[in-house]
Amino acid sequence: SRLFFGIWITALFLLLSACAGEKPPEDSSPAPAALSGVFVSESGTLRFNGDGRSIAAEITDDFAAATGLPAGKSEGTYVFLFRNEEWRYDKAESFRVMIGDKSWQFRNAPGQTNETSLAVYLTEGSEPVVFRKEN
Repeated sequence: SRLFFGIWITALFLLLSACAGEKPPEDSSPAPAALSGVFVSESGTLRFNGDGRSIAAEITDDFAAATGLPAGKSEGTYVFLFRNEEWRYDKAESFRVMIGDKSWQFRNAPGQTNETSLAVYLTEGSEPVVFRKEN
């Protein structure tokens, strides 16, 4: 029993140490400008105001049910994250939207999220929901 507990504590310590030691991916390229414009998908519309914080959303009932975010038109804030630290959207591992007292953190698709598209996963193993910028 003590041996099992000791092994469990050691494994937990190693796991937490490994996660805490991970740093965002190094990139010498300049950070992209904040997202700006209207991005559309079958799940709704996201309007990024270009300030790197505020967002206006109009999301479908199905997308709202899957995320807990409010359906229809709303305004809120967003942030891109790497290991829970704010990070540039093209290299971030997650995308969090906060509307009123609701929030949802999506897994970001770094290779597919750029100035013309936002690709996020609702659940692990799902296909990404891709919002494409309108011209």
